[in-house]
Amino acid sequence: MTAHALTDSGPPSAIPDVWDDQRLASLIADVGETGLRDILRLFMADMPFLHRQFDAAVAGGNAEAALAVLAAVLDSAEALGLCALAAQARAMQADPLARSNPDLLSREAARIRFVPSLKHAS
Repeated sequence: MTAHALTDSGPPSAIPDVWDDQRLASLIADVGETGLRDILRLFMADMPFLHRQFDAAVAGGNAEAALAVLAAVLDSAEALGLCALAAQARAMQADPLARSNPDLLSREAARIRFVPSLKHAS
């Protein structure tokens, strides 16, 4: 089971879970909840820059640049256990210049509201 960002109950089946519980528990064991919150805060502070780079790549038709941004998002999302964001970035790699991609990336990043407490990760 994975943690849903908005409620403690199970997420609607159409919306992927934000966090991977096993990765979340592992990260909390390694760096603590405060450390994970700090890491997440840094990642989220980088997201506006990544969004701007991605928007510019899509608008300019630069697939190589779009794929580079998606790779950066994917790597970070996987490292943090943000499974829904990783899945979204991975899916977008198939057609990196799709006009809907910047909105999809923004919406998925917006679902990352907080680090669920350890009780939700066990």
